[in-house]
Amino acid sequence: MPFDTFIQCPWCKTQYPNANVSHCTNCRGTLEYSITSDELGSEPPIAPRVLPTKFKRRIKYTGNVMTLIGIIFTIPFFWTILFPLIGIFCWRRGLRIANDELIPLEQGKATVGEIIDIRKDYTQSLNGESPSIVEFVFKVNGKTYTGNVGNIYESVHLTKKIGDKLWVVYMPEEPEKSSIWPPLV
Repeated sequence: MPFDTFIQCPWCKTQYPNANVSHCTNCRGTLEYSITSDELGSEPPIAPRVLPTKFKRRIKYTGNVMTLIGIIFTIPFFWTILFPLIGIFCWRRGLRIANDELIPLEQGKATVGEIIDIRKDYTQSLNGESPSIVEFVFKVNGKTYTGNVGNIYESVHLTKKIGDKLWVVYMPEEPEKSSIWPPLV
């Protein structure tokens, strides 16, 4: 690999030179999945799992467009009627989307899944760059479920490819609620 290659922590986005580092020194999140693209790595710990605080904050607030819009519409315009109503709706929707990702990561059961598609989402853009969406499949009790992870602004296609195996954590009562373990940066 080139010398200028960096490993990015999927939990807090801290970057490390490509070295033999197994855990992030900033948040203690595992880096083993960031080092290789096609190896499965260790099975996720048994639930309940404690996620790094910076990661939870990013998913709920700083990296969540709906929550940010909700906060912007609600707090500065609290004295109006229409903006806070729109803001509260967006804020709640953003938190619901975040919880749909966080709850399986914290409480879900682990299984092996497979990436079936990696594509750009051209309906969104941040600083002129469109995010990637990673679609995956996994089986629970003989039934196949499909999930996806979006808003990945890093070059996921440089580290992952269609057919790669990965860990999926899902809610046993609602397998359609699932996330990739560890999250893709």
